[in-house]
Amino acid sequence: MANLRNCSKDEIPSATLITELTPVHTNQKLQTLGSESWCCVFSPDESYFAWSSGNCIVTLIPWSFCKQTLFKSQKVTVPYKSDSGVLIDSKHEANDCFGCNTVSFNTGHIVRSMTFGLSTVNLEKRSSPPFWSRFSSSKDLVLATGHINGRIRTWDVLTGKLILELIDHSDMVSHLTFSPVGNLVLMSSSYDGSLKVWDLHEDGNMFQTLKMNNKPIYSCCWSPDAKSLVSVGMCKLVYVWDMKTLKVKYKLQGHQHDVVACAFSPDGCLIVSASWDTRVILWDSHNGKILKTFGHLYPSPHPIYACGDNGTWIRDVSFSSDGAHIATVADDGYLRIWDITLEESPEAMAPVENSLCCRFAPSGHILAVGG
Repeated sequence: MANLRNCSKDEIPSATLITELTPVHTNQKLQTLGSESWCCVFSPDESYFAWSSGNCIVTLIPWSFCKQTLFKSQKVTVPYKSDSGVLIDSKHEANDCFGCNTVSFNTGHIVRSMTFGLSTVNLEKRSSPPFWSRFSSSKDLVLATGHINGRIRTWDVLTGKLILELIDHSDMVSHLTFSPVGNLVLMSSSYDGSLKVWDLHEDGNMFQTLKMNNKPIYSCCWSPDAKSLVSVGMCKLVYVWDMKTLKVKYKLQGHQHDVVACAFSPDGCLIVSASWDTRVILWDSHNGKILKTFGHLYPSPHPIYACGDNGTWIRDVSFSSDGAHIATVADDGYLRIWDITLEESPEAMAPVENSLCCRFAPSGHILAVGG
């Protein structure tokens, strides 16, 4: 089968690799299984970049401070700072800002999902400000990690210290996303078939549970105004929720296999969903209609075979800040960047083996891929 409809890979521009980050702790046997990067994320203000750099290890880079150092070399070994503060990296130099300011910490459980939350809401103006709360951090920026045992942990970004542990899921936390309006309301999806809403300003209170079809949920995302939510999982439908009524507005039909990732456009007018059927579908968020389909395998699998292992399962999708591009990673070993005004072929490609996640920086200038 040909991967592209109208042109060969050589005719598509290659995405430029800036830096490849390799954590040094993968050689220190600090985890018992592998070192997959299931998630990577930029903070909303782009001050930090974080990724799951090992089963239980999360690495935090002060992005605005260290990116100039990173871009000097295409291969960078990331130092690991142990609990005692000792820097484990024989090649590290004291005057290297990257090594001095990078923080890696052991979360205690295998990490499967992660997100940043930025508080911009004045608690004094809330309708019911908390009388007392254990939640505190050095800044308004916090990191939440979701784990395979159903636990969610929140961390102080500056110190790497645990703030709160949220316990209610009974299976792996597959995805985490904070409300974009800055109130530190966290949405989590899990393989236990539920979506849960937590308020970190109210001591991590879990105040709502949503159910799709009682099957594993793979991903969820807020609309930019936080009035809607999209969730996808082990089914062929894309669920669109009204977050005021907490009811399903639409069940979008068009995929032929499990839907594994979703995202809103920056203006909230579009929804993009990625599936193991080798296709990404662009939807109108207001009426649920299909606008475009981006195929990753040609000819596309026949519907009777679409639910099988086709070698091109799409793993993740991300919308750029300009609202005109999306990025996808798939099991065929390629990163693709698409112009959503076109659908014939990607605008750029790059070989990325065993890729599991991708995320545009808020500025749209950088794309991170983990594998």
